[in-house]
Amino acid sequence: MSQEEEAAMSASEETPSDTEPTSPDTGIREVPLSEITSVGGRRSSKKRKFSAPPPTNLARNIPSILTPSAPGEVIISNPHDAAAVYMSGCFGKWSESKGPPAGFSGEAEYLILTPCEAFHLATINSIVIANQEKEAVSLEELWGIWTSYNASFPYKYHVYKHFRSKKYIVRSGLTYGGDFVLYTGDPNTCHAPYVVRVMCDEAGQDADWNDINSVRRVSESVAKELVLAYVTFSGASDSVKWTDKPCVRTVLLKRWIPSRDREIVQLGKKEESIT
Repeated sequence: MSQEEEAAMSASEETPSDTEPTSPDTGIREVPLSEITSVGGRRSSKKRKFSAPPPTNLARNIPSILTPSAPGEVIISNPHDAAAVYMSGCFGKWSESKGPPAGFSGEAEYLILTPCEAFHLATINSIVIANQEKEAVSLEELWGIWTSYNASFPYKYHVYKHFRSKKYIVRSGLTYGGDFVLYTGDPNTCHAPYVVRVMCDEAGQDADWNDINSVRRVSESVAKELVLAYVTFSGASDSVKWTDKPCVRTVLLKRWIPSRDREIVQLGKKEESIT
C-alpha cells in the first residue's frame, strides 16, 4: 500500500461523526442553537451554518427621540446617523424602505427601533435617547417607562440580550405571533429559521398553551421552528434590573407525529448566565 493510500485511510478514521448522541431513556438531545439540523420538524442532512454579516464599526452616541406613547419606539431621523446604527448590526426598521435604503432622497425616511433594540444600544453607548423636549433620558427612566408600558419588558429584554450575545440578528416576531424571530445572517438576504416565545418564568406561569400551539402552527406554515425561552431570576421578579444576570433556557418545541418517535430537543445548556 502506498504512503498516499495509508494517509487517506488514517484521515478518514480520524474524521468525527456528525451524529449527535441521543439519550434512549429521555429522548433529549443537547445541541447548540446554531447547530439544529431539523427544519419544520423533519431531519435535514446538512447542519445550518451560521452566516452572520461581518461586523462594522459600532455607532457611538447617535442622537434619537423617544416617542411619547406606547409601545415607546425610538426614532433616529438623521438619515446618515440612522444608516450608521442600522449597518452596525441590522438594528431597527426603515419607515419607507424594506432593508437598507438605496439612497437618502426622501427626507421622511427614518429608522425605528423597538424598546429592546433601543435599550440594548443605549447600554453600550451606541445611541443617546432624548424625550420630545430633547432632554436626555437616563437608563433608569427608560427602564421604568418601558416596564410601565409592558410588564414583561424585563424578560423580553434579557432574552433579546441573550440571543444578541450569541451573534443572532433579533427582530420582532409579531408577524408570526411570537416575541422575536432569529436570523443567522442579514435579514435582507436570508430566512429566519426560528420564532421565539418568551416565557416569564421557569414554571411557565404565563403560558397559554392554546396560544402557544397556534404560534407553533403559524411558524410551521412558514418553515420556521418555535423556540420557548424560559427566564429565571435569582431575586424578586418585581425588582428586576437590566444589570441582572438571569438564567435563560431555550427549548425547541416540536410537533409530535405518532408515526415518528417523540423527541424534545433542548437548545444549549439547561442553565446559562447572561454575560
